[in-house]
Amino acid sequence: MRTKIVPVSNVARLAEAGEALLTRSPGMPGMGLCFGETGLGKSTAIAWLATRQHGVYVRAMATSTPTSLLDSITRELNIAPRARVAQTVDAIVGKLAETGRPLFVDEADYVVGQSRLIDTLRDVHDLSSVPVILIGMAGIDRRISLSPQLSGRMAQWVQFQPSTVQDAKLLAKELCEVDVADDLVAELHARAGGSVRNIVVGLGKIEQHARARGTGKVALADWPRGADFFLGAGAPRKRLQAVTA
Repeated sequence: MRTKIVPVSNVARLAEAGEALLTRSPGMPGMGLCFGETGLGKSTAIAWLATRQHGVYVRAMATSTPTSLLDSITRELNIAPRARVAQTVDAIVGKLAETGRPLFVDEADYVVGQSRLIDTLRDVHDLSSVPVILIGMAGIDRRISLSPQLSGRMAQWVQFQPSTVQDAKLLAKELCEVDVADDLVAELHARAGGSVRNIVVGLGKIEQHARARGTGKVALADWPRGADFFLGAGAPRKRLQAVTA
């Protein structure tokens, strides 16, 4: 299996949103939200976009406070935290404004609902003018919409959707070092329930199956009847609504 980012539909929409935030007109809101169910590839896509845009990536935690979150940002920016929170914010704002680097905050579900954390990120956004992108689970969009001060700054909302069959075919083409027939990809897609994570796991097992038999191509007829695509884990218990187009 090759290791690379594949421009499936979710990744393409995220890249478009990220570019729109970077190139927005002065004075326009510059916050974004990436959200969706687990297994749809958010973390991988965000890591790719953060690297591509030379962004600052931090992860919120259940125990996060304004001080701990700001300290995480200062470490990524290679600047020393200050004695007071307000001074640390000033230092971060100055560095971000100087470099133009966007800020990515993963596990933002821990942030939303904590007014001091939200206010801190709003201050960083407003004062530095760099994009601030939150990443969270399904439902975080509804929570954000309840806060006019936050939702009014959201210029881009990217909801990750279950993968399409075309996404699965593209993943097979770009990641597999054997030829996986469309009928086998379609079966894998159906069993994966639209989860990119499970599709990639299944493709890995298909490639192992082909290599063990010394063949460079595998179709549905070659796949053992009833065999599991997911390394014994089975299809996800909570199936996502698969998209077929």
